[in-house]
Amino acid sequence: MVDFKIEKLNTIVIPVKDLEKSIYFYEKILRLEKGYVDESMAYFHIGTDNKSPTILLHIIDEPEPVEKGIVIEFLVDDVHFAVSSIQEAGYDIVQAPIDRDWGVKEAVIADPDGYKIWIVQAI
Repeated sequence: MVDFKIEKLNTIVIPVKDLEKSIYFYEKILRLEKGYVDESMAYFHIGTDNKSPTILLHIIDEPEPVEKGIVIEFLVDDVHFAVSSIQEAGYDIVQAPIDRDWGVKEAVIADPDGYKIWIVQAI
């Protein structure tokens, strides 16, 4: 048996092709707070405290196929408004908001590299 404890989810790393496009999407469209940025990566804070996880956009030649990997889900206050705002900004809505049996209204959007992001609201 191992003798360590995971304290929290720290960072979600997202491989991207075009760092500038992705920075714009995560900062201006999803409205995450941008942190450290250099020529190959950009950090974003999720939530309002320093203990919240971060997203790291990291530039690579070819991101993983979008059918593989882990899905990111963001809790929002109004899923219809979020979807409308994202669509008006010219980004893809993969799934319009629907009510799920487990107590959320869920929509799915795509980032500039085609990664699916779930946007949910508690119902």
